[in-house]
Amino acid sequence: MMKYKMKKYIATFWRGNPQLKNGGYETTREIEATTMSSAKKKAREISEQTIYGTMVLRSIVRKEG
Repeated sequence: MMKYKMKKYIATFWRGNPQLKNGGYETTREIEATTMSSAKKKAREISEQTIYGTMVLRSIVRKEG
């Protein structure tokens, strides 16, 4: 059985909230994944689970260290 090393990624989202004066705010989440594509998939899942407003992925980068 092969073990894949999990890497950490920082996903930056725009959290849209129409109740706020500027329409929302920027927020980040730390994601653990083996590849960039799996990190993007997890980020997409996070954005789809938003109960109210919107959450749009702006960027995703590998965390240093």
